[in-house]
Amino acid sequence: MAESGLPVFPKFAVHAEGAIGTRWRKWVQRLENLFVGMKITDNKRKRALLLHYAGEEVYDIFDTFADTGNDENYDQAKDALKNYFEPKVNKEYERYVFRQTKQSEGEMVDTYHTRLRQLVTKCEFADNDSEIKSQIIQSCTSSKLRRKALSEEMTLNKLLETARTLELAEKQASGIENNNSSVNKIHQKESGQRTHHWKPRRNPEPRTKGTYRQSSKCYNCGGHYPHKTKCPAFKQICSNCGRENHFAAYCKSKPQFKKKHVKQIQDCDEDDGYVFSVRNNSTTKQPKFNITLNGQRFHMLIDTGSSVNILDEVTFSKLHPKPKLSKSSTRIFAYGCKNDIKTFGYFTATIETKSKIAVGKFYVVEGNCGTLLGYQSAVDLGIIPVINRLSTDVNEICEEFADLFQGIGKIKDVKVKIHVDKSIKPTVQPHRRIPFHLRKKVEAELRRLEDLDIIEKVEGPTPWVSPIVVAPKPKKPDEIRMCVDMRLPNKAIQRTRHITPTVDDIIHDLNGAKIFSKLDMNAGYHQIELEEQSRYITTFTTHRIKTSDSFITTEENSRHST
Repeated sequence: MAESGLPVFPKFAVHAEGAIGTRWRKWVQRLENLFVGMKITDNKRKRALLLHYAGEEVYDIFDTFADTGNDENYDQAKDALKNYFEPKVNKEYERYVFRQTKQSEGEMVDTYHTRLRQLVTKCEFADNDSEIKSQIIQSCTSSKLRRKALSEEMTLNKLLETARTLELAEKQASGIENNNSSVNKIHQKESGQRTHHWKPRRNPEPRTKGTYRQSSKCYNCGGHYPHKTKCPAFKQICSNCGRENHFAAYCKSKPQFKKKHVKQIQDCDEDDGYVFSVRNNSTTKQPKFNITLNGQRFHMLIDTGSSVNILDEVTFSKLHPKPKLSKSSTRIFAYGCKNDIKTFGYFTATIETKSKIAVGKFYVVEGNCGTLLGYQSAVDLGIIPVINRLSTDVNEICEEFADLFQGIGKIKDVKVKIHVDKSIKPTVQPHRRIPFHLRKKVEAELRRLEDLDIIEKVEGPTPWVSPIVVAPKPKKPDEIRMCVDMRLPNKAIQRTRHITPTVDDIIHDLNGAKIFSKLDMNAGYHQIELEEQSRYITTFTTHRIKTSDSFITTEENSRHST
């Protein structure tokens, strides 16, 4: 936190490298994540913070705009700056840039996929995943991946999974081969001769630029040096020493921890905190994430069993500026320990990932045991998904709202109109005989539908008449499924077009939703009422012992086309 009480947030660099429109869009997204994390909803305050955090250069640009609304109009101010920083996109040029993008030598396929995913947003393709898959197949550096993708049909996710498998296999094979090639060769001595050993140099003398041989070995990643692109170990964190820019297989430091030590949770008071694990030298891969803490990035272990966030004193010493610690009466216990962990105090900091920002309290503890991100902060950052479920008993809900569980139900204030082509001549189809062993079941089903007000009797002649089709239900042989053969009336029904929403549309509509429920409409077409002018086309006939009655549906049958 700054002295003013506002969280620290970097200003927008107007003249930095890279596309200014993309950088502005990402900056605004991170700022709005800060609004969410700080629970800032007032538009007047959001507009003021937007201009404050953006910096003096952006404010001078904003001051030249003619119409930006009043002090309470945040969206208008944001749109004005967006129109300034994001010029109109040329779709054809963006597609050209996308087609020219190729995978660099030594670049991981996930990194290449991320670059393509960023570029494709401006191309307006009909199917982005299909275009990205084609671009990866055509422009990837792995001929094995290309041949495998062309030999079998696969989705984009399957292609990426295959690429990761090939990359991992190549990396592991290279590690084995490099390890075998570095073994000292021993020449067997002949009679009367000495034994000679060849020992590689640990620190070769530096050579001038351009004098390295193609077979020179990189001391950070183990590959050939010089690299055609940046070293694969660049910005990678060593799991042995915790430093960056080299792999653990080529680390020259001693292991940070000598003993395997896992602490356990101790039962404690309600006001006390607890941590699940602060040390673990196990070879099992741990859930670690890059978390930005007050503008500095750290590699933190995600611990869902921890109720607090832990920062050791070594990591705390790396913070600049160093936050002021506050005294705390909360005691922190490790798993299975009776003695609490020594703490120096706590401080409140802004924590963020690539997509979310939040505020968390960190306790500084003694030693060099690493950092832990507790459960609540992991949930706030979206690292751990949380699904809320109703704990209420279903029977209690049914008893409380008993009136809603009677009958079949009907959508309120909604009636469907069927548009009929008057140029098509109506057809009266002959009645289809019902087998004798099914007639009682048909009569019972007709009475049930009539009692539920789904069908009604028709008196007098009608222009359209269709027969019914009866079949036993596959999973319930004692029950029947009764349908109306509407194939001929369907030819006269004019179809109403409706746009089917895509998955992206549904996800956008669900943004911000917290409670999800499932509704099983097992008789959905019987729950939508037909207009009276549209009912005549759904007339059907059925058997009677003495007379022949006709029925017309007051609500849509499951075989109708609407």
